[in-house]
Amino acid sequence: YQRRVHGTLSECLFFFVMKSTFWLLFLSLPFVAARVGVNPGICISTHCVTELGACTINTDCRKALECNAKCEKQKDKDGCDLVCELTYGYQNAQYTALLQCMVDHKCLPVSPMNGKCLANNSQTIQNLTSMEQVKGKWWIVRGLNCGQPGWPGAFDYYPCQRDEFVFENGHWIDHIAYCGGKNNTCTTPIVHTTANVSITSPGVMTHWYLDAPLLPQTEYWRVLSFPDPDWMLYIYCGSTPDGPYAGGSVVTRSARTASAIPKWVENIFIKTAAQFGFNYTTMCISDDTPCKD
Repeated sequence: YQRRVHGTLSECLFFFVMKSTFWLLFLSLPFVAARVGVNPGICISTHCVTELGACTINTDCRKALECNAKCEKQKDKDGCDLVCELTYGYQNAQYTALLQCMVDHKCLPVSPMNGKCLANNSQTIQNLTSMEQVKGKWWIVRGLNCGQPGWPGAFDYYPCQRDEFVFENGHWIDHIAYCGGKNNTCTTPIVHTTANVSITSPGVMTHWYLDAPLLPQTEYWRVLSFPDPDWMLYIYCGSTPDGPYAGGSVVTRSARTASAIPKWVENIFIKTAAQFGFNYTTMCISDDTPCKD
């Protein structure tokens, strides 16, 4: 999902919003460069000063940077950075240009793995071979990456998450919607984004994102169980220039709550999750009932 971004963005932008003392302050703190593995101040002053200048005179882009800077002090920097992007930087040309310049010139350090990739392409179900089998709208009602130790992004706990697979102009597209927040409470407007998607091997839905803030972003959905046409359990493993990430979800196209799952399907999911090293019963639960479609 586009939501999985910005693992070290706050560290890079922490000093960018210090206005007149920005460069002096950053360059006088070598421990920052040691901590993130690169000196973003020197890197950006060399390669991206035009993009930074354009960002600082654009109100929303500047607010996004100031918001990102505050995330440096937050425990969940990934989630905090994402809320900044959704609130101020989403589809902002100046913000996107600055991030892409930082990526192109390696000013943005690579984050450690967020989560754990729990399956490979050889471990998926073999009877999912066509996108026709999953067309339509799917709501995420349980998630794996929920902010617990080792899974700090909490990507799967954002409210109102859904994917709609539609065949358009000769391609399958995933129309994705969600909002920033957690525990079924949106703190940002609903965001809509898209990805090209294809079955690249049995049980593997590969996503190539079209409008993520950091490109390229590729994500592999590895379907572990699909016992009912309207219920599915998958894990995902992906990466952006910012670093790798992982998670997983229980999704349905016939309901908006986890409690609606047929018991026999849930029993299968419980056993399958255990086989892949995670506990189905501790996955975070989302109630998508109030979400406007």
